[in-house]
Amino acid sequence: MEEPKKNSTASNQFDKWHGVDRNTIDWHPVIDEDKCIGCGMCATTCGRGVYKFDYKKRKSVVAEPNHCLVGCQTCANLCPVGAISFVQNPQTTREKAQNIIVKTGVFANVTKELESKKDQLATNVDEGAHE
Repeated sequence: MEEPKKNSTASNQFDKWHGVDRNTIDWHPVIDEDKCIGCGMCATTCGRGVYKFDYKKRKSVVAEPNHCLVGCQTCANLCPVGAISFVQNPQTTREKAQNIIVKTGVFANVTKELESKKDQLATNVDEGAHE
């Protein structure tokens, strides 16, 4: 399996995850080249630019691993041959994601973000209707 490069080439909007330095979080896809059929589903579906496509080898490549949203597994879920994984041990992807949340202490940051985005995230439902 090809390990992705760890550092992105430029500073960008994905450098932090809820205020936590993304380089400190071990969450990125790994492609098993032996399983990969080169369909390009991952490269064309990922909206965060994690993948590039090697047209000579006809295989996707993890080019920007830290652009991957922590907890996202869309590419792995859509891969028709199961060539993409996020864990290299018996731990499940859910367990890995939950451990990252605990290890980083991200909940305090998320609580602050939620309050700062109240105007964006509030539903249009009357607050008194749920009492």
